[in-house]
Amino acid sequence: VRRAKLFKGRKLHGDVEVRVEQAQFSELSLVASTTGALTVTIDSPRGGTRRLRPDFVLVREEPAGFGAPEGGPARPLLVG
Repeated sequence: VRRAKLFKGRKLHGDVEVRVEQAQFSELSLVASTTGALTVTIDSPRGGTRRLRPDFVLVREEPAGFGAPEGGPARPLLVG
């Protein structure tokens, strides 16, 4: 599902444009440091490798092996 269109043309605080990057969970690599810096690397066969320093990251795909059992109801589980 492409959610980028929901944010197209939107701005924060009136002047900062919202930018949406989408990738498969398997294409992401996140590194955080104690200084508060977050670096996200997206290694996509479609668009090469991109490195970002985002203000916010939303992950909407469960890692393999967590969450709902096959055919069962979703579990209220936060993995982190």
